[in-house]
Amino acid sequence: MKIFAHRGASAQYAEHTRAAFAHALATGVDGIETDVQLSADGHLICWHDATLDRTSSGTGPVRDHRLADLRQLDVTSWKTAQSSNRDELKASVTSPEGQLVTLDQLTQMMIAAQYPVELALEMKIGACAAGVIEEAVWEWLQRWGWNAETGTLMPQGRPTEVSVSIMSFSNEALRRVARAVPSTRLCQLIDSHDVDINATGMIGPSVDWLTDHGALDAWNQTDRVVRMWTVETNEQLTAARRMGVRQITVNDPAWALALNDAASLTLLDSVGGR
Repeated sequence: MKIFAHRGASAQYAEHTRAAFAHALATGVDGIETDVQLSADGHLICWHDATLDRTSSGTGPVRDHRLADLRQLDVTSWKTAQSSNRDELKASVTSPEGQLVTLDQLTQMMIAAQYPVELALEMKIGACAAGVIEEAVWEWLQRWGWNAETGTLMPQGRPTEVSVSIMSFSNEALRRVARAVPSTRLCQLIDSHDVDINATGMIGPSVDWLTDHGALDAWNQTDRVVRMWTVETNEQLTAARRMGVRQITVNDPAWALALNDAASLTLLDSVGGR
């Protein structure tokens, strides 16, 4: 079972920041999940909300601010205020002013990690007109040498170990990028609505949705990859393994990797007598 870091190592560090992504990559996580929003001057930034209010010192829509202004925001103190280990968290962020990450910067970080890792990119389309985020993502894929056959990035023709999948709650948005991205690299996210299992090669149900609907057997029979989100407890992770879920998204990748490895070793012991 592959482990994806939800907005980076967001249990320990402010989500979508350089520290969160760097920590997740240092654990050797299988994948990084990030949301993307567009700045006023057309830059894709790693950000979840349509507004700045919850996770920064700024206010108002992300779409109304230029990248240079977004870089001046404090995007870490909100997390420090919530943490029981405030001193440790402050010490881990040596330069708060450099914590906001663009999608290009995250791409560079993942390539520099030099191990096989997948970037699971969620298009947040609500704040933009139809097709705007999708076009920006397509331009990003082209700029980084997207190879549709291998699913990897090859800037200037140089192979990397970074693969890409594109996610969205919007079927329309996924259809717009399907001209360049094969269905095996598209993931339909679901939480409270029905799903067409033939629409994409990957399905991203929430923990609660999958528990309530019990659709996993049908998806496995169609060879759809299930990427469940967001797994936060030992019981949820164990249940995911038992159900045959292939990928999970977590806030604490170090915990999930350790528990997943321990479960794998236990299974090997029981099967192989080791």
